[in-house]
Order: sequence, then structure tokens, then C-alpha cells
Amino acid sequence: DMKPFYKWKLKVLPLIADWFRSARGCKGFFEESIETFQRRQLSAMYRFIRGVPMLVADGFWRQQLKQVRVKKRRVEEVEKQLLEILAKKRKLEEEEMQVLDRLSGQRASL
Repeated sequence: DMKPFYKWKLKVLPLIADWFRSARGCKGFFEESIETFQRRQLSAMYRFIRGVPMLVADGFWRQQLKQVRVKKRRVEEVEKQLLEILAKKRKLEEEEMQVLDRLSGQRASL
């Protein structure tokens, strides 16, 4: 029964594999063939992995979400920089208009 291991999610999978690897070294204590032992090992791993498929999928989609958020943050930083540049441009355009107004005012008085 692999259900007790589900609470540790995929973190326990290497431990299960190591346990089977260690148990394989104790061949003299088992009254079963290597093939039977390997089938038992494969069956246990299969049952465990089959019981936690959503954890694998969930991990994949969480990673995708993290990557999208990082890209979004970068775009927002660039957007902020662009808004600052546009504000500077508007200020320069206003200054240009003031200088042109003064220049045209001086010409009219001559």
C-alpha cells in the first residue's frame, strides 16, 4: 500500500528506489526469485506514481506559471521605463513650445 507515502509527494520516490536497491542486496533472506522481486519493485513504483499523477502535472504547471510571471514582471519594468521616457518627452515638448512662444513674441515686438 503506497497511500501513506503520498503525503511526502514525489520527495519519497528516491527513498523507495533506494530501499528496493538495498533490499536487492539481501537476496539470501528472500525466498523469491530476482524476477519476482523486480516485478514487486516495479509494481510498487507504478502504484506510487499512478497515485500521484496530479502532483507531477501540478508541478509542471506551477513551473510554467512561475516563468510567465517572471516574463510579465520584465515587461512591466520595461513598460514603466517607457512611461518615464514618454513623460520626459512631453516635458521637453512643453519646454520647446514655451521657447517657440518666446521666440515668436520677440520677433513680433521687433
